[in-house]
Amino acid sequence: MIQGKTKKGLTMLLTLVFLTAIFTGCGSNEPSTPAVAEQAKKTEDLKATIKVWDWDETFLKTMIPEFNKVYPNIKVEYTVVPSKDYLQKLQSGIASGSDVPDVILGEVGSRGKLFDLDILENLEKTPYNLKKEQLLDYVVPFMSNSKNELVGVEQSITPAGLAYRRDLAKKYFGTDDPVELEKLLPDWNAFIVKGVETKEKSGGTVTMLPGVGDAYTVLKGQAAKEYVNGTQIDLTSRLKEPLETVFKMRDTGILGKYEMNTPGWAASMSKGENIFYLFAPWSAQWEIASNDKEGKGRWGLVKAPGGSFTRGGTSISLYRDSKVKEAAWAYIQFCYLTDEGTKITFQKFGNIPGIKSFYEKNRDLIEKGSENDPFFGGQNLTKYFLEKIVPDVKGERQTKYESIVNSVFKTLYPLWTKDGSINAGSALEKFKAEVKNKAPEATVK
Repeated sequence: MIQGKTKKGLTMLLTLVFLTAIFTGCGSNEPSTPAVAEQAKKTEDLKATIKVWDWDETFLKTMIPEFNKVYPNIKVEYTVVPSKDYLQKLQSGIASGSDVPDVILGEVGSRGKLFDLDILENLEKTPYNLKKEQLLDYVVPFMSNSKNELVGVEQSITPAGLAYRRDLAKKYFGTDDPVELEKLLPDWNAFIVKGVETKEKSGGTVTMLPGVGDAYTVLKGQAAKEYVNGTQIDLTSRLKEPLETVFKMRDTGILGKYEMNTPGWAASMSKGENIFYLFAPWSAQWEIASNDKEGKGRWGLVKAPGGSFTRGGTSISLYRDSKVKEAAWAYIQFCYLTDEGTKITFQKFGNIPGIKSFYEKNRDLIEKGSENDPFFGGQNLTKYFLEKIVPDVKGERQTKYESIVNSVFKTLYPLWTKDGSINAGSALEKFKAEVKNKAPEATVK
């Protein structure tokens, strides 16, 4: 085992090698002095009022004043719309021809349906000229529609691993070190074995994950691949193996009884009932810290057995029929693509940008860590995500069928816990039937 300064030096070297490898070729985007002067004049001259719908008012109240320092004559009128109501409100506005924002957000669960509405600008074309090579590789499919057009940028990347209770890991596994846990849990078979041991040692009071929904989410994400071709949906190839593992976990009793994102599920984080929880960068603030207020220092982050996945995510797009596209694009660029804007969102909100140039220019910020790190025993969460999790995340192009599959899952999975007669095979058949009901024009196999 590497100790002291040698270990620290090697970690920093690996970080540098990793970041250099994936971001080589980004090049310098720093303009010449005349170009800076020309851009400054252009930002002063650009005058417009743009509409933005967003569900995060704190973000808006922070970023709009920063944006106006660069674009003083662009007025941003915002409306706070809850994510669960967003797509319906948007579709109503389009149908009535009345209220449609210039900047449109796409929550991951309904993003495919949004993309298939065919109302978003292709950001690869002139005058936007955004190149897929500028984005992290796995992000591109998540921002592409069924025509393979790049129609969004990422608000914050959402690579995911497992947050774990250090106290429980120490008690039941003998270690709370993420490196040792990776070795201890290299795959899901090992995870199940340790889960059964934990169940026996705890008398059934401690499980590995809160419920079957959590297990399905990570396993489906790890198996990401293209399974939709036009109106052909190959659900069997996409879900058969993940479901088999989910039901094996359920039947061995290593999963809790909670449904995801319910009050009981959230409260369980402070109770010590489950060792692991799905964890993306945004989870530190919005889930772990907010639900386990006294838990500073007792959490850690480890890569999930079997590989990486994503959890959550929001796309930012430009409305094709906007009358103020240049101004709306200026807002999107500033907040999500420029070094100035992404630095602010990284430092104030922990948002990890999807554009490669950020990592080329801000390695010092990554080494410095985030305000959430102390909650995780001083573990540098951003570095861990970038080094351990991002490299093998897989992406999937988004269509309305992905949205349908997501909605069917939410309807069906509570029954997987309550009804022990449902097995992986019957669950898959019911899944296919429900997708077919919601997409009668499709061939589902």
